[in-house]
Amino acid sequence: MTKLKRKKRKRKKANKIEEKELFFEDVEMDKEDNLSFYQMNLSRPLLKSIQEMKFVHPTPIQSTTIPVALLGRDICGCAATGTGKTAAYMLPTLERLLYRPSGETPVTRVLVLVPTRELGVQVYQVSRQLCQFTDIQIGLAVGGLDLKAQETVLRKNPDIVIATPGRLIDHLKSTPTFSLESIEVLILDEADRMLDEYFAEQMKEIIRQCSRQRQTMLFSATMTDEVENLAAVSLSKPVRLFVDSNRDVAFNLRQEFIRIRSDKEVDREPILAALVCRTFREHCMVFVQTKKQAHRVHILLGLLGLKVAELHGNLTQPQRLDALEKFKTTQVDILVATDVAARGLDIVGVQTVINFVMPATVEHYIHRVGRTARAGRAGVSVSLAGETERKIVKEVIKRAKNPVKSRVVPPDILEKYRQKLEKLEPQIEQILREEYEERLLAKTENQANRAEKLLKGENDKKRPWFQTNKQRKDEKERLSLKEAKGKGERNNKKKSTKQKRVKEMKPPKIELIMK
Repeated sequence: MTKLKRKKRKRKKANKIEEKELFFEDVEMDKEDNLSFYQMNLSRPLLKSIQEMKFVHPTPIQSTTIPVALLGRDICGCAATGTGKTAAYMLPTLERLLYRPSGETPVTRVLVLVPTRELGVQVYQVSRQLCQFTDIQIGLAVGGLDLKAQETVLRKNPDIVIATPGRLIDHLKSTPTFSLESIEVLILDEADRMLDEYFAEQMKEIIRQCSRQRQTMLFSATMTDEVENLAAVSLSKPVRLFVDSNRDVAFNLRQEFIRIRSDKEVDREPILAALVCRTFREHCMVFVQTKKQAHRVHILLGLLGLKVAELHGNLTQPQRLDALEKFKTTQVDILVATDVAARGLDIVGVQTVINFVMPATVEHYIHRVGRTARAGRAGVSVSLAGETERKIVKEVIKRAKNPVKSRVVPPDILEKYRQKLEKLEPQIEQILREEYEERLLAKTENQANRAEKLLKGENDKKRPWFQTNKQRKDEKERLSLKEAKGKGERNNKKKSTKQKRVKEMKPPKIELIMK
């Protein structure tokens, strides 16, 4: 029986691989080692902007994607974050737009979908730079920014729209003149991240509304089954371009771990304070698990006299962009962030990444430490690892190509910062209390304004796609329960078919014994 099972499994696996090979098509390309942008048949305005942006040689993903995309083929690309994917898909798209019919009514021909607001803003900025010597218009539709301003831009039908899925559907429902019927190029950036964030239903809705006669480019850092299913739904005879995946950390990254014993969990804050005050004072990113934790660490480091900013979901979008800009322009030395800043963001000059708490998976760890040691530069990552996080640390060490270091904070230094933080605790509590009171006051004012509007007969226009944080949370829980239920049903189905087979097999055996 066991041999039969193994054979069946092997057969199933082989069938799946065959199906994938039939679905994806590999195209032979000229593999010239020194292929430059000037050899890619790009127009002069684009080459001028490339020169202005000081791009010297195309990255592997750019040199493989651009020639195939210029042929108009659908692409399924796998490449790690920070490898130049934005220019890889935007340059051939802009080249195509340069030959659009002139003098006609403006039409939105390109849609770029991204998982986060910050990545949307970054793609928008890079795209604006790439088309600075052309007449191509670009619109941005991401959450947290002014709705009315976005609506005004979308009504003008810009050539390219860069959007997050939720906000795009909001505009599709609420902006009458905006639609996706004329989309000629659909780009899905960081597709694996979008599916992680439960955007699957929204993505299918958007893809359904796009023109069928389109070119689709899907890019992902990791090729999961969900991403392949999305590729099957949205792509037609795609070319597979597997350049690099986020399975390993950068070769020039020095990885360090600080072990925290089970009875010393309270030492995390003093250890962090000692690290950033004594050793890693500049261009340092600190990753934490929760928004509440990020805010507390921000207050704590600020009271210690450090130039620090925070980046998480509890801030407004202008605040988030302002924090990012201050860190990029070195107005602040330390950025405390949740995983919202762990992927896609290209921040030049990050020297150190500190994991205040280890992330849930090794993949998330690789994305976090990938903020440093980019584009051939050296970098350091320091992770505080408790007893419950030892499994991930072992896996990281197992994958490491260079020796992993163990860092120890001297006991006298640790005691010094422990005492400092104890003295600061009343101030931290006071700041948090004052902020809570301000939030309550603002909430009361909003409710009063709303009641006043209702009395006057004025009412805010309800947006059909808008979701509150609670609704979004409930939807995520519902989808995860549905997923778990589906898995359970599949397992029960397998069990029932197995039991049926056993029952069918039993009677002949009994008859033989009786004879």
